[in-house]
Amino acid sequence: MKYIYFILILVIPCLSQAEAIQYRSDIKPKYYNDVWKRQYDMTTRIDYDQEKETFDFYIKENIYVTGFTLSRGQADTLIALIDKYKAWNLKASKKGVTLEKEIGKFKTSDTFWKIGKGDWSFGYGVKLSATFFSQTKQIHQLVIFFPKFKSKYNKYSSHNPETIYFSFKEAMKLRKALTDKSVQSFLKKAKKQAEIDAEFN
Repeated sequence: MKYIYFILILVIPCLSQAEAIQYRSDIKPKYYNDVWKRQYDMTTRIDYDQEKETFDFYIKENIYVTGFTLSRGQADTLIALIDKYKAWNLKASKKGVTLEKEIGKFKTSDTFWKIGKGDWSFGYGVKLSATFFSQTKQIHQLVIFFPKFKSKYNKYSSHNPETIYFSFKEAMKLRKALTDKSVQSFLKKAKKQAEIDAEFN
């Protein structure tokens, strides 16, 4: 089945309005296909709201788009879990062992999802599980498990998101994207570019 991918365009008309703006779209976790018995890349996007200091994650699944929001504090918790994954990765690789074990949990502020071009459904915050998973003695992934998302406004509406798998490289890209230093650097560059663009109206 072919997948419909996002056309990702960065539009920053005015950073002072503090609207959520596209921040990152280069982080590619994987999902496991039960039919083909292998992992495939997923398309993702992170938007950042400067006023609220929140990250909105969008993950393109088969016919669904799954999303969740992290506050600054929640993002810091995820960073700490990724740091633990990094330490475990080094230890497991040195010892030549395999392991499947939960690293810890982190909470989202909100959840949301939609089918194709349909309307968004909005759900409650949930706890996600970050797990260490060894494919081999040298390849260890960071896995994020999602519980069922339940709608705030329709008790019959829910969604079961795909489990997502991060390679070491993609996990480190995610960690870097969540740091305040990276966010501030992005905002500074985006503001400068917006000022340049404004001169050519």
